[in-house]
Amino acid sequence: MSYREAVAKSFIVDNEVKEFIKREDRDFRICTSCSGPVMVPTDLAPIKSTDVEVKVGENSLFVSIIQARFTRRIHSSMLDQYQHMMSADLNRCELD
Repeated sequence: MSYREAVAKSFIVDNEVKEFIKREDRDFRICTSCSGPVMVPTDLAPIKSTDVEVKVGENSLFVSIIQARFTRRIHSSMLDQYQHMMSADLNRCELD
């Protein structure tokens, strides 16, 4: 098993997050924003070769290697941050 596979298996993804990803039926990425970790669609924050991939049903949740170092649980506050960003001006905050 590779390092990335081991890290991917160590994440705890809350059911609320899993249900959201399945309902949206698309891939998401946990990345760094100006206000902390955020979960956004991959069309807003493209996948990087260093990301860790977590399968959620038929979709994937990619976690930036930076966030993977500090995150063990993917929880609903990351959804709240996404919803806040969607209602705000995305140009005011860089995603990495």
